Amino acid sequence: MIWLIISELGSEKWDLVPSTGCSQYNYYNPQKDDNNSILYTPFTLFYREVLKGNFVIGATSLASTGSGSITISGIPAGSTIVKAFLFWAEEDANNASSGNFNGHPITGIKIAEDCTSCWGTPRNALFYRDVTSYVSGNGTYSLTSFPPLACAFGADGLEGVTLIVIYCNPSEIKRTITIYTGDYEQPACNGPSFSWIHTNFTATNPVIDAKYSISIGNGQNFGESSAEYVYLNSNLITSDVDGLTGPNGPCSNGSLWDAFTGSATSWIPANATSATFSINNAAGSDCWHPVLSVLSVSSVDNETYSCVTPVDIEEKLKEPQIKVYNNIVEISSNYDFKIYSSNGRLISYYKSGFYKTKLNKGVYIMIYENKTKKFIVD
Repeated sequence: MIWLIISELGSEKWDLVPSTGCSQYNYYNPQKDDNNSILYTPFTLFYREVLKGNFVIGATSLASTGSGSITISGIPAGSTIVKAFLFWAEEDANNASSGNFNGHPITGIKIAEDCTSCWGTPRNALFYRDVTSYVSGNGTYSLTSFPPLACAFGADGLEGVTLIVIYCNPSEIKRTITIYTGDYEQPACNGPSFSWIHTNFTATNPVIDAKYSISIGNGQNFGESSAEYVYLNSNLITSDVDGLTGPNGPCSNGSLWDAFTGSATSWIPANATSATFSINNAAGSDCWHPVLSVLSVSSVDNETYSCVTPVDIEEKLKEPQIKVYNNIVEISSNYDFKIYSSNGRLISYYKSGFYKTKLNKGVYIMIYENKTKKFIVD
């Protein structure tokens, strides 16, 4: 929206977002003015992984209907899905948001907000949910029953969504992937220029490959000039933030969601340990707000995730291989096997091969060829 207003927010206490294994979440720490009103949420590290693999994204606007779909492509055959995060931004009146992802009900965790997105709501907010267990790889994933946004002052509803999928594949080069989240609205109650830094990586020399993605909410086209700039290390990503990730929004002048992705190989210096995203709303006639940035860089960092290669069932192993990541268990075995809980309850029976399954926290016993193997899911 083009209206410029500042809404005061009450003081709120935010807890640490639950950690899941190697994920690195941060305290939600919005910046406030002298009246304790939230202005914006600084960009901070949300997640970091070092692996032989990369990330892919899919994005769409849900502004008009609250429903749609996201297509994920580009994941190589034989890859392991490490993490899948769904992010969405909403004109937020009640500090809550939910919907269905591929038929599964999900409730958002709010991790950032700004003063307003010029729609007259108390705040604009960024929500996320870990949807790893619902993402199997390339394909189309449905989104339903999210709150749509009406073309009206004070309306509450979604702008758009971005799905980030991180995969591991032993044939890929090693990369450090970092996800940063925040929420900076301008020009409503913040300045037109802003920047944030991705760190926590050490690039190779030379940089073999680098890739970026940035998601921006509330972009619309009011006929302004191409003067809405987004940069990475001073290299221009775009000069138009007009809501380009369709379908069109409720006001028919932009989808209210932009997701820009591309190569950054020539933009990251050799041996670099940081990179800077920045914006400049020189046009000043439309409110929009970056909420999410992703960067993968070929790196010399130590791996935090090792790929599991499916076992050729004709190849005889000395014993099955088990790897546990959070509550996801990956098993490679040339033998038929059973898994029992610590109290002797049969969980499941498996034929020989490679499996990826989700288990609750606890101690489990694997029995194969009259042998046992214990593992813990914590």
